[in-house]
Amino acid sequence: MNLRNTLALCILLGATTAASAAPIPIDLNTWEERGPAANGNWIVAADGSSVLQTINGNPTFFVGPTSQINTTIRGSIEVQTTSDDDYIGFVLGFNGPASTGNDMNFVLFDWKQVNQSSGGFLASEGFALSRVNGTITNYVPGFWGHTDSAEFDVLATDFGSTRGWADNTAYDFEILYQAGRIKIDISGGTFGAGETIFDILGSFPNGQFGFYNYSQSTVRYAGLTEEVTPPPPPGVPEPASLALMGIGLAGLAALRRRNKA
Repeated sequence: MNLRNTLALCILLGATTAASAAPIPIDLNTWEERGPAANGNWIVAADGSSVLQTINGNPTFFVGPTSQINTTIRGSIEVQTTSDDDYIGFVLGFNGPASTGNDMNFVLFDWKQVNQSSGGFLASEGFALSRVNGTITNYVPGFWGHTDSAEFDVLATDFGSTRGWADNTAYDFEILYQAGRIKIDISGGTFGAGETIFDILGSFPNGQFGFYNYSQSTVRYAGLTEEVTPPPPPGVPEPASLALMGIGLAGLAALRRRNKA
C-alpha cells in the first residue's frame, strides 16, 4: 500500500471510530443502593443528574441497572465537607452484593485522602484498584488496609503524600472499562488538566458500574455520561495510535514533497 493510501486509511479509521458512539447522559433515578442498608444513604437529585451519599459508615454501593462493559464513563466527584478523610471511589463489573448482603463481586477503584491506621491496618493515601470476589464481613483487612486474601486481590496502587483528594474540590473522572482493559483518568485540583491513574490489561468481569464510599460522608457524584467504547478489532490500533500514525505519515508525505521540489 502506498503512502497516500495508508494515510487515507488511517484518517478513515480514525473518523469511523470517532463517529461510532457519542456520550449519553445517565439518569441516576434508575440506580439503586447495594450492600447492608444501614451502610449508606444515597439521595438522588430530582432531575437524576447527581447523587449525594450522607452516611459515614461501612462500605456502601450505588449502582446502575445495566452492564457497562466496553464503556467509557465520565462525570465528577466531590467531597463536600471538611469532616473526615476516608474512601471514595467506584465499582466496575459489579455483580454483587445482589441486594443487602456482603456477597462481593466487582472491581474496586478507591481513593483515600490521607494515611490512617485503624484495627491494626494502614489505609494509605492515594489510589488502589482491586478485584473483590467473595463474602466479606470483616472490612478492615481488605477494604481498609488493602491486604491481599482469597476474596480481595489488589491489582495496582498509586500511593503517596500528594495523591489524596482534597475537601470541597470537584474532580472530573473518565473511566474506560473493557473486558481486557481498565483506564482511569482524574483531573481537577492538583491533577490539573488530567492524569492517567491506572491503565492496566487483564481479564475483567461483565457487570454494572457504580459508586463506592467507605467511612466517608457528604460525597457527591454528578454529570455522568456513558459512551460505548468497544476494543478495536485484532490488528487495528487504538484511536490514539491511529492519530499519531496519521500525524507521522502526514509529516513523511510533506518531507517527500519537499525533497521532490
